[in-house]
Order: sequence, then structure tokens, then C-alpha cells
Amino acid sequence: MPKVFDATEVMLCWTPGTASVALVPWPDEQRLSTPYQRYSLACYGEFRKMTFEQRKAQVFIEAMTLIIRDECDPAAVHRALCGLREYRAGCPVDMPDMGITR
Repeated sequence: MPKVFDATEVMLCWTPGTASVALVPWPDEQRLSTPYQRYSLACYGEFRKMTFEQRKAQVFIEAMTLIIRDECDPAAVHRALCGLREYRAGCPVDMPDMGITR
């Protein structure tokens, strides 16, 4: 099973119109976010202050933003977000690529 992070530990990085979506550790001391055009989650102080349930909702809002507004590949968005506790907590147990059972 891949490593799963709390959304306060990583940035969600992406380039619109592509399948280029990734979770990058925050703070980004190695500058792994450089190849991407946009980012969200832990890089914003307000996000890090949210409760788990608020972060869970925000992660799903971000997913829709990437898919609808920025036309990122939905499967790529899903695969990247599978690395977040908040996303996993909001998905059904039979969701593909989760690698878990509850």
C-alpha cells in the first residue's frame, strides 16, 4: 500500500489540461513542485488550521476544481488523492485504486 499523508503535510500540485497531478511534501524544500503550474492544500496556512472534516470537504472541492475547471485527467486526480487520509475517509470501500478495506 502506498504511503498515506495527512493533507496538512503535502501540497496538491498539478498542471491544467494534463494528467500531471501529484502530492509533494510541505514545506517543499526540494522544490518538487517546480514542474507544476498550480498548487493547493498544506501550502496555505488557512488550510492547515482546518479540522479534519473541513479538510476532507476541501479536498473534494479541490478534486472537482482540477477535473472541471482545469480539465485534469480524472483518474490522475483520483490516483494522487488516494494518498490523502481525508480523501480516503470520504470514498466508498470499493473505490478502485484505494488498496484498502474498512
